[in-house]
Amino acid sequence: METIIGFVAGYLVGTREGKAGLDRLKASWRAITASPEVRKMASDAMVMAEQVVRRAPAGGMSGAVVRTLASRATARRGTSRAA
Repeated sequence: METIIGFVAGYLVGTREGKAGLDRLKASWRAITASPEVRKMASDAMVMAEQVVRRAPAGGMSGAVVRTLASRATARRGTSRAA
C-alpha cells in the first residue's frame, strides 16, 4: 500500500514540478516521520492496536493474525524505545 501511495505522490509531483518538487516531497516526508508528534502518535496507535489484538480470540486463522500483530507491536515498541 505504501508503495502505491508513494508512486502516485511521486507521479503527481513529478508531472507538475519535476525533480525539484519530488526532492521537496521527500524532504517533507522525512521531516514529518521524524517529528516527535508523529512518533508519539504512532506509538499510541501501536499500544491501542496491541490492546485490541490481545482481546481477539486466539484460535483459527484469526489466531495467526493476532499472534503476528502482537509480535510486530512488541518488536516495534522495543525498537522505538531504543531510538
